[in-house]
Amino acid sequence: MLRRFFLECGNFDLVGNNTPVFFIRDGIQFPDVVHALKPNPKTNIQEYWRILDYMSHLPESLLTWCWMFDDVGIPQDYRHMEGFGVHTYTLVSKSGKVLFVKFHWKPTCGIKNLTDEEAKVVGGANHSHATKDLHDAIASGNYPEWKLFIQTMDPADEDKFDFDPLDVTKIWPEDILPLQPVGRLVLNRTIDNFFNETEQLAFNPGLVVPGIYYSDDKLLQCRIFAYGDTQRHRLGPNYLQLPVNAPKCAHHNNHHEGFMNFMHRDEEINYYPSKFDPVRCAEKAPIPNKSYTGIRTKCIIKKENNFKQPGDRYRSWAPDRQDRFVKRWVEILSEPRLTHEIRGIWISYWSQADRSLGQKLASRLNVRPSI
Repeated sequence: MLRRFFLECGNFDLVGNNTPVFFIRDGIQFPDVVHALKPNPKTNIQEYWRILDYMSHLPESLLTWCWMFDDVGIPQDYRHMEGFGVHTYTLVSKSGKVLFVKFHWKPTCGIKNLTDEEAKVVGGANHSHATKDLHDAIASGNYPEWKLFIQTMDPADEDKFDFDPLDVTKIWPEDILPLQPVGRLVLNRTIDNFFNETEQLAFNPGLVVPGIYYSDDKLLQCRIFAYGDTQRHRLGPNYLQLPVNAPKCAHHNNHHEGFMNFMHRDEEINYYPSKFDPVRCAEKAPIPNKSYTGIRTKCIIKKENNFKQPGDRYRSWAPDRQDRFVKRWVEILSEPRLTHEIRGIWISYWSQADRSLGQKLASRLNVRPSI
């Protein structure tokens, strides 16, 4: 779920998902995970053997699979779907005090999902059922609403957990870091032109405003660069001039020219500073300051802890919900092109998360763990 805030001080893009975690923690893996999830480049068929082959190298993906293959994996529609900012940002007060923050959207009409069989019927009858449901609800005046919550953490407490709080493959425990209500979002109208207002909409996690800043979240650090490059490639160098992307507040910069420029500028001064132009900088806002010492190198994080949270989540489910999760995994691990080795790796991963889960998979697939 992606949200753009048009604020007095600029645009804030909260780029998220309907799961609170992601498959990878290192942005350098982004192209590969996307390639694995997309259809086979030779046949154009999406196949689980490719996905499971790649992610058999990524035990950190387990918690995301605990959402994807859980009952919440197929939302009934957009109105009954949660949203998560996934990444850790920072909140910065005017005095410079810093807190880590995660964002959560909760639908006021509740969370509803489709079973596997229901999804086949509903999706088979109308592949645009979720879009139609949203459109019809707004048209009838039954406006969808989400409450916005945050979790905050003092950076001084970052090392007090058995996992890395800046790791996007982990959730923050709500019993220790509770959800705090901060606002709401109501969708009270639909767009007038799908191409102009959706296809040309260009989100970027790098767009923040005073009071909100980045953290050392490794995946976020990659995305704040990658998204801008992607949008320039997709829409051109002046994509931020498009009405759907441009700030609504007064703003001025010297970014102009380039292909698809449609902003007419007739001033003579296109540089800063200048004695001939009274333009001034916006009021400066504090940003986090942090000193680092040591050697810069690429390495695995110290607290991977890939199996505890997936195991905790699995054990929190009722037995029938666990059985449905096992059934889905048995089905995809039965793909003919999956090797015995890859099946064994996945059974080993799930055994480390929960021994009984691994035993159920091994028994039904007649496979022993290979790690």
